[in-house]
Amino acid sequence: MVMSIGWNPYFKNKEKAIEPWLLHDFDEDFYGEELRLVIVGYIRAEANFPTLESLIAKIHEDRRVAERALDLPLYSSYKNDS
Repeated sequence: MVMSIGWNPYFKNKEKAIEPWLLHDFDEDFYGEELRLVIVGYIRAEANFPTLESLIAKIHEDRRVAERALDLPLYSSYKNDS
């Protein structure tokens, strides 16, 4: 999972939001279910982007950083945690 916590300046949000991106593909939807998240690291500060495409590219880079981190012994136990 990678997650944004903040105001998302690109979209000019007025309220702070928590936006997790679950990296696993699930067989079914789980809307309305309780979701518990564990934050084990920090990738970067919130930033504004000139285009939606540049924001999306940075989010995908964040995903690659998170996936590499989950391969490290320190974080590997969280990779398949349920």
